[in-house]
Amino acid sequence: MDFFEAQDRAKRNTKKLVFYYALAVTGIILSIYIVTLIFFNSQFNSEGGMFSFWYPGWLLTVAVIVGVIIASGTLYRVSQLSKGGSAVAEMLGGRKVNPSTTDSNEQRLMNVVEEMSIASGISVPDVYVLDREENINAFAAGFSQNDAAIGVTRGTLEQLNRDELQGVIAHEFSHIFNGDMRFNIRLIGVLNGILIIHILGMLITRSVAFSGAGRVSSNRNGKGGNGAVAIILFGISLIVIGYIGMLFGRMIQSAISRQREFLADAAAVQFTRNPGGLAGALNKIGLKSNGGEINDGHAMEMSHLFFASSFQSALNRLFATHPPLEDRIKAINPSLADSKPKKRFAAGETQKEKISGSEKKGGGILSDHAAITPEVILGAIGSVGKRQVKAASHILKEIPPPLIEAAHEPFSAEALMFAVMFEATGNRPSDIPEWFLEMSDSGTVKEVSRLMEYLKQGNRSWFIPLVEIAMPSLKNMSEVQYKQFREGMDILAQKTESDNLFLFALEKMVIHQLDAFFTEKRKPKIRHHRLKPLGHELSVLLSALAYASGNEAEKAFRNGLKPIDKFIPESMTLLPESKCGLLALDRALNELSASANPVKKYIVSAVIHCITADKIVTADEAELTRAITEVLGAPIPIGVIQAR
Repeated sequence: MDFFEAQDRAKRNTKKLVFYYALAVTGIILSIYIVTLIFFNSQFNSEGGMFSFWYPGWLLTVAVIVGVIIASGTLYRVSQLSKGGSAVAEMLGGRKVNPSTTDSNEQRLMNVVEEMSIASGISVPDVYVLDREENINAFAAGFSQNDAAIGVTRGTLEQLNRDELQGVIAHEFSHIFNGDMRFNIRLIGVLNGILIIHILGMLITRSVAFSGAGRVSSNRNGKGGNGAVAIILFGISLIVIGYIGMLFGRMIQSAISRQREFLADAAAVQFTRNPGGLAGALNKIGLKSNGGEINDGHAMEMSHLFFASSFQSALNRLFATHPPLEDRIKAINPSLADSKPKKRFAAGETQKEKISGSEKKGGGILSDHAAITPEVILGAIGSVGKRQVKAASHILKEIPPPLIEAAHEPFSAEALMFAVMFEATGNRPSDIPEWFLEMSDSGTVKEVSRLMEYLKQGNRSWFIPLVEIAMPSLKNMSEVQYKQFREGMDILAQKTESDNLFLFALEKMVIHQLDAFFTEKRKPKIRHHRLKPLGHELSVLLSALAYASGNEAEKAFRNGLKPIDKFIPESMTLLPESKCGLLALDRALNELSASANPVKKYIVSAVIHCITADKIVTADEAELTRAITEVLGAPIPIGVIQAR
């Protein structure tokens, strides 16, 4: 799977959504225009003159009024969900899982999510449980990786074994990688805008039916009664028109969502290398009379978010948002002769995928013996293999429990971040900087010192996973707490005596994600659709990486130019080290992050060519690359870039 192509495909789906949305709105406007003409003609054209359907002024009036109503409904819902995945989960009645939960099912869920996050190179998303839902289902929602949330039903926790749960979570992570989430939230807004007409019709009908009942019987001439009846009929017309709009919305969901589910299933199997896990989960859904049905009132408008169809109707075959379960099972493993749900799967049996000879020997693009090439690394972005999941599981077991526990608690998570940063600068517990002692209370200082004792027992390979695990807890800070935390991080960056690339990488990863969460700047506005205007920023970026590579800086820089030399100024040269320090690098990354996906792909390719010029990737190069790809929104799975 090409990560950048998948992101662009999601954008093309957004354009398709705009087209369908425009068609639906146009159809609703024309329908209401015709209904209002008939209504006014029946009420005020008592002479029986010729009836005309062409009144440009009235058409414009109806278009403006209806357009404003629908747009308001759409914008209201999108604004309501502006917090990202957490807002969607809460609207569905979700309860946020405490990372330090003592519930065994929730612990297993958090372990699977953290394992998948570390393996894929993205921070742990918020995790929610829909306690009132007994059927098996799950969803991923958000505008970007930084505000993503994963939700599962109570039935999913209680009825799936670990392999099946991992398959479902891997499916949802695929939606995160492929850029589907942002599109999904926009689609929720579109459906709500169209639904407004239906709701408006119901309000008009009910209000007139109750308030006008007495007038109908008391008016001897019947004129008042006729007027009330006409308004009720008009309201019913709006209900019908709104319902047609709802069907159109379901058609949009169906047209765009079905194929994405097949793609997400295929990616989940690639991630876990265990088709039986995912097939088992689908099979258990098929065995239930209600499938994956969600009882919440938002089930229909959010059906396209879910792992399995959350809403059943008479028109489900025509407008289903998900392919039939048996088709999905068969696509996961074509060797299954009978893909219909069977009792043997329900007991939790899983069919492990046969490992090919090359995989047994360590072959494959992500194997231990795979050559470090730009093609291998680029192909791994946005993808996870069994090796990465296994490596993530090993790291989670290797990290001392007190550090994991600290990452799960908001107060301790803040202290853990400073402990990690101080450890990255080489400080010992007895040598916490004076400035930190002055700005922090004794409890925080004591906690930082305690955690540094554990960190010095391990190695820096723990640091990035700890940052990723701590992210949900850090997002629980208040704005005041984050302001103080941010101030401490800024001082830390300023007080560092040398250009510590590892410290810069860690701080950039933390601040990039938290700024996006607390400042509501989800994603920089795209300003660059070509590489050429970014010549200076690329020079800074590649020069910084080239110097991190060691003595052959010129060679590394020139190698980095290979995939982009056709699109950049010929005058690009290796900058002096003084011109590509951390401050300059930070500014360059911020500008590069405002690039379109095709441009980002070339930037990442240049970065990878630069660090692999000498066939050896240093720790500084690997970690700086992680920070760069984090800012660019192109996560590199764990272990793909092996530092030596």
